[in-house]
Amino acid sequence: MTREIARQHRRDLASWQRAAVGLLALSTAINVVQYIAILSRDEAIEDLETRYRAARAIEEDAVAAYGELAARVDADREARQAQAEAYEAIGAYEYIGECTVTYYCCEAYEHVCGDGDGLTATGLPVTPGVVAVDPEVIPLGSTVIIDGQAYLAADTGGAVGGNHVDICVATHQEAEDLGVTTAEVWVAADSEQ
Repeated sequence: MTREIARQHRRDLASWQRAAVGLLALSTAINVVQYIAILSRDEAIEDLETRYRAARAIEEDAVAAYGELAARVDADREARQAQAEAYEAIGAYEYIGECTVTYYCCEAYEHVCGDGDGLTATGLPVTPGVVAVDPEVIPLGSTVIIDGQAYLAADTGGAVGGNHVDICVATHQEAEDLGVTTAEVWVAADSEQ
């Protein structure tokens, strides 16, 4: 009987050893899986931190660019004001105000820029350097100053009214590319009629 009990103990011991080895293998597997999950989470967190830093850098660049743009706009406004005061001080120019500026072309075929006959409202050829104006605001024949450039007010247009100047350029593509802007406009005092 003692032998039978000893065998039973050995079987129980072997069974417990197998269970312990199984438990050890299971806990090792669980630890490996958790370690891999932690590494993956750490990589994801690092990726998020990298993206966040990149987004912050873009935001800081945008804020700096906006600040520079605002400073340029303020400086431009001050320069325009100083220019207007200088023109008016010498009496050489009359300030018309801020005008809408559009562009039309002198190409001699029919399209959106006009009827294509090649002549202005005053009978002069349509050429770069000519502007279409509202004669009630800017007299035809006047020298018009826009952004330091001199133009001849020699044309009118159905869409040109009030504080609106339409500048003639060489090509239709150039007219489209320049689009619509606003600018300070003066008329030379000696050219007014």
